Amino acid sequence: MAFANLGRQKIKTLLVVVSLSLSVVLLNLLVTFTNGFDIEKYLSNHTCSDFIVGSTEYFRDFSSAKNYITKEQIDEIKANTNQTLSGCGYKILGAEPIAWMSEDNWRKGMTADLSEEIIKLSLSEMKNEAGLVEGHALIEGLDPSLFEKLTVIEGNITPVLNGENNSIAMVIYTDDYGNPEILDYYPEVGTTQTITYIEECYYLDSRTGEKANDNTPPQFMEYHIAKSHDVNYTISAYVIVPTSMSHRYQISGYSFVLPFEKLVADSKQEIIPMFYLFDTANKTDEELAESYLASISSDDISGLMYESKAIIREDFKSFQNMFLLMGGLLCAVIGVVGVLNFFNAIMTSILSRKREFAVLQSVGMTSKQLNAMLVYEGLFYALGSALVALILSFIMNPMIIVLLEKIFWFVSAKFTIIPVLIVVPIFALLGCLIPSIMYKQTSKHSIVERLREN
Repeated sequence: MAFANLGRQKIKTLLVVVSLSLSVVLLNLLVTFTNGFDIEKYLSNHTCSDFIVGSTEYFRDFSSAKNYITKEQIDEIKANTNQTLSGCGYKILGAEPIAWMSEDNWRKGMTADLSEEIIKLSLSEMKNEAGLVEGHALIEGLDPSLFEKLTVIEGNITPVLNGENNSIAMVIYTDDYGNPEILDYYPEVGTTQTITYIEECYYLDSRTGEKANDNTPPQFMEYHIAKSHDVNYTISAYVIVPTSMSHRYQISGYSFVLPFEKLVADSKQEIIPMFYLFDTANKTDEELAESYLASISSDDISGLMYESKAIIREDFKSFQNMFLLMGGLLCAVIGVVGVLNFFNAIMTSILSRKREFAVLQSVGMTSKQLNAMLVYEGLFYALGSALVALILSFIMNPMIIVLLEKIFWFVSAKFTIIPVLIVVPIFALLGCLIPSIMYKQTSKHSIVERLREN
């Protein structure tokens, strides 16, 4: 009888089942998404070591930095922490070198929305030697220990470390998933790359021909190289440098990596450390280092700032909790709407059938049997909703997992139906309680009184 009663108003029954199951499906998808947050993927993208220390400008805007971490500060950090691997990344303090490149490659590196007129104007103002145009070059010097942090995607890094054939490694930029971008933009491995190191340069006032000063308008300033020298390198490898140990900004040109001593010898310029990086052996050493670095970077006098895996883990957890809170609120709202819809369906069904129930009782049906019938109706609603939610989860979860991993690079989602299984007993409890409570309210009147109602 309970099952037959659900078929009286098929549309209403369907709406109740769908509204209840929808909240469960959304909850299941939310749990799949948030549980798929992969801390290891996130860490590997945001840092390559336990600790990286530098000036505040290194972490905020290093392209125009004027303050750097000093050798004395690095020595102090070494003396107060236990390390397994450590080293520095270095940059040329003076003017950026020039990397000579083909016009086609230079065009590939330009912003896509630049007009052809602007590109031609830029090319006309650039130096041109043997069919090559000048591009910017970012050359990072590394201590030998840090070369193991690089990922070689083509070629061999050994000649660079050994100083063979004047070798250099070219840095390849990647997307959020770590995939190399536009490889045809870079010269091939094994080819020669000419780098012009600028030793002396200044700006001239185009109106007077004299050196520019603070009062010279920008439009009249002309860049002039007084002294420079060329070095021809053999590109021996394409490498990926973790963003956390790079210059932390990109240029319209090429980026390279050299051993620190090689960069000093070739550039003939002052080389300064950008950052100091180190790993620790165990959790205890990591916590002690975290405490020490927090103490020395807490004031503005030191000018130091640091990144650590512990800080990134906390940021990641906050990020995950934000999604969990927003998604949880959405599921809660939809769940409440579904439960209210279920409550309304049961209530209206009982109120509209009071006379029918009185007739059934008048021909011998007991109150206990009538209550059981209503409980079964509620259970059919609840368990039907759970079954629909289970089927939809099996269908949608695999597709959603693929979609999530494509959209969010830090997600490694896994299939789960645990939320559905947790909700089933809750639905069953509601299916039993709501009909019983509503029937008790309507059964306070006698059978005769209910039979007299129109």
